[in-house]
Amino acid sequence: MSKLQLFAYTDMKGDSVSLDNDIPNLASVGFLKRAKSLRVHGDPWVVFSDKNYKGEFKIYKEGDYNSIPDFEDMICSVRVVNGGLYDPQITVYEHINYGGRSLILTKNVEDLSSYEMSNMVSSHKVQNGVWILYDKKHFQGSKMVALAGDAVPNYKDIGWNDKVNSLKFFSPLDSE
Repeated sequence: MSKLQLFAYTDMKGDSVSLDNDIPNLASVGFLKRAKSLRVHGDPWVVFSDKNYKGEFKIYKEGDYNSIPDFEDMICSVRVVNGGLYDPQITVYEHINYGGRSLILTKNVEDLSSYEMSNMVSSHKVQNGVWILYDKKHFQGSKMVALAGDAVPNYKDIGWNDKVNSLKFFSPLDSE
């Protein structure tokens, strides 16, 4: 079972909380913007700077993190990456509700125009791994994170309709 432990001080000291599922608002467990170190057991976790899995994000793989300089006192919500980072796969769709042309991806795509899908994606389903979607080519611009099990039927609802231009998966070798 995957677990994330957040600690109030560096070096995994002080008050702590252990989590084993997604938490959209860490205030619900009394740990909103309090973490200064963390420990990951099992599958990776994604931490977010805003509630409801929004804002900046960082992916932590299994291990001890005595300090988290980029996210100290910033973590507001967390998600577990069920199944880990291996065998990444995402299906993107031309229309909302998974309609129109679809494209199954298992590798990074720097420019969706090579698939004639640039600025045309309106929904997605993630089969495995963590994917980062960008509104510009070559992994630039605004980004959105998508995790295994995610199914987003309508990008209009999240302000991303027809904006995706590149996608990459987070590899076990990456250090986001």
